[in-house]
Amino acid sequence: MRLLLTLLCSGLFLVCCKKQDKPVTRNDATLSTSRVTKDRHSQRDRFPDKPAAPDGTALVDPPSDTSAALQVALQAAIEIESPADRSKAIAELAWNAIENFPDIASQAFLQLPEGSEEKRRLIQHYAMRLAEQDLAEALSWASSLGSEQEIAVANAQIALVIAESDPYRAANLLSESGLINRDFDVAVVQVVQRWAAQSPADASAWVTQFPSGAAREAGIRMISEQWLPRDASAAFAWLSTTTDTKLRSEIARAMEGILLKSPKEKQDLWRQKASPSLQEELLQQRSNAMLDVGNDLPPDTHSR
Repeated sequence: MRLLLTLLCSGLFLVCCKKQDKPVTRNDATLSTSRVTKDRHSQRDRFPDKPAAPDGTALVDPPSDTSAALQVALQAAIEIESPADRSKAIAELAWNAIENFPDIASQAFLQLPEGSEEKRRLIQHYAMRLAEQDLAEALSWASSLGSEQEIAVANAQIALVIAESDPYRAANLLSESGLINRDFDVAVVQVVQRWAAQSPADASAWVTQFPSGAAREAGIRMISEQWLPRDASAAFAWLSTTTDTKLRSEIARAMEGILLKSPKEKQDLWRQKASPSLQEELLQQRSNAMLDVGNDLPPDTHSR
């Protein structure tokens, strides 16, 4: 924040002396779009919650007459020699400008190095806010970003916004990104959680297409948690029809974990819905499931 204030002070001094703004460079892949640059009041409505700066400190709204100073401050930040300090200064300026001066924020965004943490966080924030207001515009903006990685980051955030109302579309949006990364994993877990509550069969068909990894395992656990109490017979049918050996063991392990966490009367009732061979398969995963469940067990578990 001190760095930004220094740059702003320098900018204000230069503006007072020169009385001239630097021209604004436009680019399709920016943080601003035609719909969100109409006026400052619409920006305040679009972003009611002020985000924190990258370092977690609270941000202070710049005075309403500092557009020109911010422009000069941005140029000063761009000219900082240290790459790390330059990115930090540009990102801080973008966060401060994004509500009231989106055009300047978009210019700052374009100056951040591809793949940087600062740029990723700005993409996430803007994609979320825009999707909450206009999904079509958010998707259009995401597709205009500079790399597949950045597009995937934006789409993952958009998927989170629509997961509750349209989990099927959210899942397709994630699948179309074609990239498996930490943003994908986080989005998958939340989308599956919402989709499994509505249609565990559809959610399971999607999750089982994932490559082996943390996202698939987490998705299987969430589906099992939703499906077993609702329809244990259908849940066990999912397990019995799975032919991939590793995937089948992951499903059995997840289901055994859900069973172990359940009261004995419910567990016994659900196990009766499984064939004897499936019951044996579940029991074979008990030691692994115990590692997942840990201490989250009913009091009578150890006596079973």
